[in-house]
Amino acid sequence: MTDQPKWTPGPWALKIRSGTGESTANEVIAEIEQADPEGGYRGDIARLQSAKHIDGIADEELIANACLLFAAPDLYAALEMAKLWLDVDGRFDMQGINAALEKARGQA
Repeated sequence: MTDQPKWTPGPWALKIRSGTGESTANEVIAEIEQADPEGGYRGDIARLQSAKHIDGIADEELIANACLLFAAPDLYAALEMAKLWLDVDGRFDMQGINAALEKARGQA
């Protein structure tokens, strides 16, 4: 890894609070937090709330967004590994991979 990411270290936990499609205004639909094996709580990494009351994002889409966010550390690590393998002989264009990794590190 070239630059050490500064995000909350894993493992992370995903908690789906709703999924019935019957959420109320500003109800928390999903939360991502650091999974502490000792049972401690450090706060939310992300909290996705219902916005249906203003014709916003539906619960199903919020849950899909939460799953994508939850996968982010694993996706980052996989992309770093792919970069190492693909860049061995210099035949592959690393521009897209580098841009995605920089974006994840807040450098783009």
